This record gives sequence, C-alpha cells and structure tokens, in this order.
Amino acid sequence: MKIDINVDMGESFGRYSLGDDEALFPYVTSANIATGFHAGDPNVLDRTIQWAKQYGVAVGAHIGLPDRQGFGRRQIDISPAELRADTLYQLGAMDAFLKIYGLKMQHVKPHGILYRMVGEQEKYIDAFLDTVEEYDRDLYIMLHSGCEALNRAKARGLKIAPEALIDLGYDENGNWMLERVKKSRSPEEVAARALGVAKDGKIDTVSGKRIAIDSCTVCIHGDAPNAADVAKAVRAALEENGVTPTNLDGYFA
Repeated sequence: MKIDINVDMGESFGRYSLGDDEALFPYVTSANIATGFHAGDPNVLDRTIQWAKQYGVAVGAHIGLPDRQGFGRRQIDISPAELRADTLYQLGAMDAFLKIYGLKMQHVKPHGILYRMVGEQEKYIDAFLDTVEEYDRDLYIMLHSGCEALNRAKARGLKIAPEALIDLGYDENGNWMLERVKKSRSPEEVAARALGVAKDGKIDTVSGKRIAIDSCTVCIHGDAPNAADVAKAVRAALEENGVTPTNLDGYFA
C-alpha cells in the first residue's frame, strides 16, 4: 500500500510568516507551493523550492486567484480567458525557479475557492483543463476525488491525482467544507483519517458516517496552527501500519 502526502506551503509574504514550512518537509512527499497570487512572493517561492530539493520532496504549483487579502478563499468572477492567462503566468513563474535548481514540476493544484471553481463550475472546468493540457500534459492535476474536472481530465487521457482533504470536514455527499481561517485539528484524528483513506478508501463525515473516497494523495494544510505536528502524526501512522508514503510518480509506478 502506498499514498502521497501533500501539503500547501510557501504562503508567507515579505515580513509576514505563515506556517513553518521547513518543519513540514521531513514528513511529506509532495509540496504545493504558492505561486504569488493568493500568497507567497518570489523570495518565498525560491526558498521553498530549495527546501523541496534538500528534502527530496516533489513540487507542484499551488495556483490561486489574485486575492492576497482574502487568501484566495473569496470567489472572483474572472473570465475563462483570465483563468487561462493567470494559470500560465503562475506556472511559468514556478518553472523559472525549478529550472535553476534542476527540478521538474510534478503537479498543479488550485488553491482555495479556485479549487472548487475549476473542479466543479462549468464555466471554468474545460478552460482549466485546456490550459494544463496546452502547457504540459505530463502534469498531474490534483483536485478533490470524484469532481467533474477529474472525470473529464481522465477522459482526455490527462494525469489525475484525486485527493482527500484529511484536515477538513466532509458532508455525506462527499463535499468538503472550506474554512476561511484554518483551525487546529487533533493530529491523532487527522492521522486516523489518513489511514482510513489509504487502507479502506473511506473518510468520516461531520455527521459521524464513513463514506467512500478514491484518493492517491492526502492533503495537509500548511497554514493550520499545528500543521507540523499533524504531518508528523500522519507519516508515523501510515508507516506503522504498512503504508508507504511516496510522491505521485512513485504511487503510479
């Protein structure tokens, strides 16, 4: 049994720090690094990619809406053309740093409300998939398990990485619940959810039921107050129960 552990990071800006990114790296296998729109800046992007190389963690572009004040969690009525241009701009920015350090982008993952917009909203699904396919068909598209965008991406022959958001709540229909400000969760609780996804293909809901979820990767949000403790507990629980943490290429090998 294998599973990818991904984490959102690189979300500091200038003199403002958010999350303890370096403390997370020993426990994760894929990093979703902010590309400067919802959070991050060029120096933070550079530093976080260097850490990823140091710790052997695969890198993905965590693209967002141009909304630093709202941390990319407020919907903006952008056009599909704007979505395309903003996505290409952010992918290109990250690729410049990756080129310098001899790394390759593994995946693309939208952040915050953009994750839901391109995953579920008809206005944006195909525009997003067209852009990723045009830029690099070899990128994994990381979105929530079962969403329409992943169904269409699979039909196109694109690489998909359905994920489970193990530190967010789910309803009984499999819908995840956006938190405007990330809350602390019990590391043991999140670790148990990761193990349930990896071994049983199930996750618990806010009503206490367990629902099926088909995921190759589990997400930890780096802006949670205790994210490093959560990541440590998740990694330990998986390894102690015979699940090997690996990046996406390793999972699908």
